[in-house]
Amino acid sequence: MNPEEYAKKMGGIKKCVLIAFIASAILSLAMIVLLICFNFAGVFTIQTLPGTKYENAFTYPGWQAIYWGVGEMIIQGYTEFSFNIWNCLGLFLPLLVLIVCEIMYLKNRKKRGTNTKKAVLEFIMAGAVLFGSIILFNCDYFAIENAKTVTGSYQNYYTEYLYPALNGEVSFSKEIYPYLILIAGLLTTVVKAVNGALLIYQKKFAAKYGAK
Repeated sequence: MNPEEYAKKMGGIKKCVLIAFIASAILSLAMIVLLICFNFAGVFTIQTLPGTKYENAFTYPGWQAIYWGVGEMIIQGYTEFSFNIWNCLGLFLPLLVLIVCEIMYLKNRKKRGTNTKKAVLEFIMAGAVLFGSIILFNCDYFAIENAKTVTGSYQNYYTEYLYPALNGEVSFSKEIYPYLILIAGLLTTVVKAVNGALLIYQKKFAAKYGAK
């Protein structure tokens, strides 16, 4: 490959890497915001028969699906969901990985010979985001499983309200926010994987043709 052809192809690769980096960084920031907002967004809703506690539908914020589920109000001695390790990991693992790895990526962005390191960081972030988005999309499932194991509450939420709602009295449904997390997470995963692949390709291309 002659120098002119190499320079032209390398220029195109660099443009692709830059575009992928910008898209990846924007999506990282968006995912960080979405993950933080998960705590306050409505994630699933319960409604039960007239005359029962949840005859008026109640939408649980994300924090109740993670730390402590207490329904419409905090009542001493009453618990619906206890601490949920899976939903907690689904939120904090990708959040911490994105913050730490993105900072490391930015510090190495303009350093020569760091393509492999940056690619590894992108693949780590992609894996963490994929894991988190799938877990948080299924936050209702993990909350249901958690509710089955709650003991010591003066009233059994699972048998009194949740189980009947799951069986049609009246409903227990996922809200739009977990879907938003999943879609954004899948998009972020794909873009980060593409950016990582481009960085490796750029390094291999330069090693194969650059010296010549």
